[in-house]
Amino acid sequence: MNKLILGSIALIGLGMSAPAVAADMPVKVKAPPPVVLYDWSGAYVGFNIGGVWADVDRFYPQAIGGALSATSRTEDVIYGFHAGAQWQWGQWVLGVETSLSAGFREMQGSVALPAPPFAADTSAYNKITNLFTVGPRLGFAWDRWMIYGTGGYASADIKGAYTFTSTGVQRFPAFHGQARHDGWFAGGGLEYMVHKGALVDVVFGAEYQHFDVRDKSAYCFLASCAAHQLGFSQSAQSDIVRARLTIKTQGWGWWGPM
Repeated sequence: MNKLILGSIALIGLGMSAPAVAADMPVKVKAPPPVVLYDWSGAYVGFNIGGVWADVDRFYPQAIGGALSATSRTEDVIYGFHAGAQWQWGQWVLGVETSLSAGFREMQGSVALPAPPFAADTSAYNKITNLFTVGPRLGFAWDRWMIYGTGGYASADIKGAYTFTSTGVQRFPAFHGQARHDGWFAGGGLEYMVHKGALVDVVFGAEYQHFDVRDKSAYCFLASCAAHQLGFSQSAQSDIVRARLTIKTQGWGWWGPM
């Protein structure tokens, strides 16, 4: 009888302690799904628009009275197209991009010239009809954001002529020049992927660029511009701030994941 009573008490004790033991057992929490970061790899094309502030320097090495320089300044709205390709390794993004840009007013500018040696009421008139750039981009990405630097080769078509300072009408039609100038550009920007589509993504960005194209002969009446007082060369520098809208493919599907 005593053994039966002791056994019953033991069973009751075990039953009362079971919930406490269960409560002390660690609960396995389901691991959250891995965070999928945006992949910046792929090819892209886009459109850009913004503002440009440009200087065109004109130099007369044989002007009467000594060498003479004149700088025309312009402000314009610049627009263009860009295209490129890039690859991502970790958070680093390396690519190459080319672009072609132009001003709504062809980046026109003029500056009054001294009289003498020029006729009274004469201005040097210049315009940059287009700008071409190509070079690498190096970016640092964190999910949908990327900051990047860029630089490389720049080429601009610069035209020079003369106008009446008072009216802006062209004068001396025979004395005008044009040349394609080579140089460099450098800049940087920030991009954000605003929409991820089924096949392509939409990226919005902002960018700053500076370009500088070297001095080159633009007008030469004789075989050597240095032998003519009206022979001149030109160079240009500019600062650009613009917004970018880009359509990008989603990686390189035929190469497999990067």
